[in-house]
Amino acid sequence: MPNWEPNWEDVQWDQGAARDAMRALRDAADMLDQTAAERARVAQEATEQWRGRYRDEFDDHLQQMLRRAHDLAGEYRDMANRIARADQGAFEEQKRRERERERWRMEKEAEERALRRQQLEGS
Repeated sequence: MPNWEPNWEDVQWDQGAARDAMRALRDAADMLDQTAAERARVAQEATEQWRGRYRDEFDDHLQQMLRRAHDLAGEYRDMANRIARADQGAFEEQKRRERERERWRMEKEAEERALRRQQLEGS
């Protein structure tokens, strides 16, 4: 038997759930971008003739909201990308474990063949 052991346990990862989460996060980010753009367009039309202190306050609040929507959309996309990297990492780790298991089996078979050959030659 080889003098090492592969990891016989499969990687525990729900690829379907990961893909669903990535899709949901990206969809939410797109929705934030779309609604923010629509709010900016509607606000511009609504405030064309508006002047004064309340207009300035409205503009400040609108910019804060647009900036927050942009930041949140970016955070959602970053999270989706982190999940994608974790998904890829889980896939690669599982493949690595499978290669190591196969390598172990091949080494074991080679050792067993060598042992049988020695036994036949010694008989």
